[in-house]
Amino acid sequence: LTLVVVLVVTPILLASVLLIPYISNTQALPARDGKEMNFFNASNAIYEGNGEKLVSNKNISLIPNLVTEQKYIENGLLNGVENVTNIQTYLNTYVSDDMLLGKGNGTIETMDGQNITWISSDIGRQIDNKWVFNGITLFNNTDRDSLSILNNSIALTKSESGPILADHMWLLE
Repeated sequence: LTLVVVLVVTPILLASVLLIPYISNTQALPARDGKEMNFFNASNAIYEGNGEKLVSNKNISLIPNLVTEQKYIENGLLNGVENVTNIQTYLNTYVSDDMLLGKGNGTIETMDGQNITWISSDIGRQIDNKWVFNGITLFNNTDRDSLSILNNSIALTKSESGPILADHMWLLE
């Protein structure tokens, strides 16, 4: 199981490290129904959280780098209509005072109890006294109809720290 997780997480982390820092400076313009659109526009996101609540925060290690574990809960909208709860845990390694590498996992749950799990790799940068995260998320398989759009999908993510700042996810096709 550890080998499988390492094999899956390593490409995700590599993609995060190499690609994600450039997302905020790049506009992807895929053609959809003959129209071009800004892929990273919030209105095109498959998921929009409405601000996360920190449930717990603890230091795991101080040497050689600060490593923390944070747990969050966030309510949001899936596909613009489905109310969901996103339960999140992140293990963050601070590589400097203003940059961290995060590994996350969690579960998105619908109001009727359907759920799908996910793992992620993120890079966080401190910008204007807030943390801004860019990452990549891999969703597992689910047999639940309302979450089938996420089955074995990969999403690019952007979030900002704080109780009123929204998280967004965009599915790669």
